[in-house]
Amino acid sequence: MAVTLPDTPSWASANPALLDFGAVLEPGLGGPSQYVGRLGDRYEIAVQMPPMEAEVARVFISRLTQAKKSSLLMPFPQAGVTIGAEGAPRVNGAGQAGTVLAIDGLPPAKAVKEGWFFSVVVAGRRYVHQITTDAVANGGGAVTLSIEPMLRVSPTDNAVVELAQPMLEGFVQSDGLPWSIDVATHVGLSFTVRETE
Repeated sequence: MAVTLPDTPSWASANPALLDFGAVLEPGLGGPSQYVGRLGDRYEIAVQMPPMEAEVARVFISRLTQAKKSSLLMPFPQAGVTIGAEGAPRVNGAGQAGTVLAIDGLPPAKAVKEGWFFSVVVAGRRYVHQITTDAVANGGGAVTLSIEPMLRVSPTDNAVVELAQPMLEGFVQSDGLPWSIDVATHVGLSFTVRETE
């Protein structure tokens, strides 16, 4: 079961990054370079927490320690994005793959914007993706999204889509989970969480 962090305090800074498992093939005899994509591109977030009182920090440290063996569930940060009413978005049809995803359950004529992130819940696990082209839902609330990275798993029909608050789920990285304690017993803490799949 995924571990969650307390709501407060929020992070001081968050640095999302795409982990790209593809590669550019460089020909040895001067031909054109070629990008070869591979299934499995995913996101991670490096987080710096603000200085915390020891009593507050101990709960964060406990939860992060647990998340090294389980997983951590946290909001995916989006600067300056206001989604507004999202309705109840769901995957529209089973068997989807690649870099398009049909969804429905949005308010009629709902605009979705290039650069927004969302998560899809498949078999209890979340997967983060980014919308790559502006689109507008039809009168029935359905729209086909162009996305990156490509779908790592094929979602079931009616799988939940988290648009207003995408969530990243993954393991806390590193061999250790270091924190610092200053003279005033304020605790400094940073960590990185990476999607598991």
